[in-house]
Amino acid sequence: MGMTSSARIGSAALAALIVGLSQPTAFAATPPQSNAPAALAQAAPSSITSKVTDNAGVLSAEEKDQLEDEIKTLQKNEGLVLYVVFEKTLSGSAEDFAQQFVASKGPNSAIYVVSVEDRKVGVQTGGAWPKSRLNAMYEAASARLADDDFGGSALELVAAASGRGKGSSSSSSADSGSGAGWLAGGAGALALAGGGIWLAGRRKTKKDSAETLKSARAIEPGDTNSLNKLDTATLESLAREELVSTDESIRRGKEELDIATAEFGPERTRPFTRAMNHSTSTLQKAFAMQRRLDDAAPESEAERRQMLIEIVSSCGQADDALDAQAADFAAMRDLLINADSKLDELTRRSVDVRARIPQAQQILAQLQQDHPGALDSIADNPHMAEISVGEAEKQLDRGRELAAAPAGQQGGLVGLIREAEHAIEVADRLLSGVEHAESNLAAAKTNLAALIAEVRGEADEARQLEQQGKKLGTEADWQALADVATRAEAAVTEAEASQASDPLVHYTALTTIDSELDERLDAVREATATRARQLDLYNQQMHSAQAAIQAAEDVISTRGRVVGATARTQLADAKRLHAQAMQLKNSDLRNAIDASRQAANAAQNAARTAQQDINSYQRRQQVQSAGSTAGDIITGMVIGQMLGGGHSHGGFGGGFGGGFGGNSGGGGGGFRGGSF
Repeated sequence: MGMTSSARIGSAALAALIVGLSQPTAFAATPPQSNAPAALAQAAPSSITSKVTDNAGVLSAEEKDQLEDEIKTLQKNEGLVLYVVFEKTLSGSAEDFAQQFVASKGPNSAIYVVSVEDRKVGVQTGGAWPKSRLNAMYEAASARLADDDFGGSALELVAAASGRGKGSSSSSSADSGSGAGWLAGGAGALALAGGGIWLAGRRKTKKDSAETLKSARAIEPGDTNSLNKLDTATLESLAREELVSTDESIRRGKEELDIATAEFGPERTRPFTRAMNHSTSTLQKAFAMQRRLDDAAPESEAERRQMLIEIVSSCGQADDALDAQAADFAAMRDLLINADSKLDELTRRSVDVRARIPQAQQILAQLQQDHPGALDSIADNPHMAEISVGEAEKQLDRGRELAAAPAGQQGGLVGLIREAEHAIEVADRLLSGVEHAESNLAAAKTNLAALIAEVRGEADEARQLEQQGKKLGTEADWQALADVATRAEAAVTEAEASQASDPLVHYTALTTIDSELDERLDAVREATATRARQLDLYNQQMHSAQAAIQAAEDVISTRGRVVGATARTQLADAKRLHAQAMQLKNSDLRNAIDASRQAANAAQNAARTAQQDINSYQRRQQVQSAGSTAGDIITGMVIGQMLGGGHSHGGFGGGFGGGFGGNSGGGGGGFRGGSF
């Protein structure tokens, strides 16, 4: 029915009313109702984990056990999860409570919530539930609730949820015969097929999760960027694995350290002891974080992920360091066991090196005649090699004396062997420098100019990268890069000034500094490029978050009381995360990106929830005002809701007749509820 002309609101007036009502002062006159005791008595929807929650004390132990068994069977057969909740009071409507709960649990969940003292009831199903079940569940519970038979109402509802309610049972008469049997058989076949599909889905999910976890194990513990890309479930598995691995490494490491200390003494095992102490303290901190994750106090998703990444990264790195020390001392013990053969090998090498010294002296004398003044850098090589070989021979003599000592008194033998080996290697390099001087000098004369240009270009690039990286906020050892660039520039200047006098010494110096400069540049190039990519991603995410927040704000600010508390809370959370992302940009870009992504998701959820509230309101208006036009409904929304005329998102129509959201057929969720 249309409205009379005197009751209609002109389009201009309606537009003015909407604009005026979007201002904050339009709602100041109607403060929210408060019911602190009820709020204290009510559990938060997201905190409920048990399939049957009886905070009102209306269920017997037998009823609770039976409900839990039947709910478990429903979940096993159909993959649908049902929760039964009895509260003494609800601070808001049953609809708000139920919708928040299902939104937190997922589309395959449903809830039956009853507020005993204030006589509220609601049934909410998620999108994965058949919509026909909603009416069957609600109506099955209603008859028992009228008699305050709370346990019976829950049992009837669970039966209806499982497709065993009165409306779905087959006839018991004998002459129903084949028809009834066929129907039951078909239903059973469908149930089995559905269960098979669900089980197949579970197997695939488990397989995918196992493959993801296998790939995740290959990530280096220090690579927190890659760890942050993993899903939370994988991070939880990795964290628990790493805790076990580190604990086992420490237990084995203590045994290794005791043996190493007995063999080599506390001074030589000091690095091993430091690694053990660091791993132990790291593990204790990780255990403390895991206890926080496992306790009853909830953390936000971002906080939980950050703690899991810290456990994986810190324990993994400590574990690797401890394993490296254990491996080093295992090699030392092997060397001690095979000391005699190693001493013989080094003795042969020292004899060979000493035999090369006279020939190196002859080669050097001839080169100095052919290239006067161009070989000053290797002029002392034969003499230095002779000194090194002599030092090696002294260490070998002392090593043989220790090798002959009883077991347990040979702790210094490994050190002597290592020192002798090093001295022989130094002597070998000195003599090789003389033996290859002719070819090295030719290469230096040919390639020195190109090497000078290469090092100069890399030094310039280092300066540019330093400026660019600091501007982007890239975390890198800029001081180390600046130091090596300064030394490279000095080497280039010196080589250009005196390359003709001794090209070999300048070529050697530039080759060394070029290698160090390359190593520094590779690290900084990657860090700078990664930072640039992260900034691009951050800007994209922030743009998406801003757009999503504005879209949600536009919907909520123009619909007044039609939009409930859930959407408004989600929008407030989106704004908080957006502000957090802005604050973290310069100090923690990775978490800033994560916060901006969460802000966009929260804003999108707010817009969806707000639209669900609007759709639910319009459906209720259509039921209550059958025959009204869409324009009349919108006008009623503006007048009734924006001016405070609407009060409750709960049931309507009185008694158990209640109201329902969503359609009655097809797939997807919905709500039915009211008062009793």
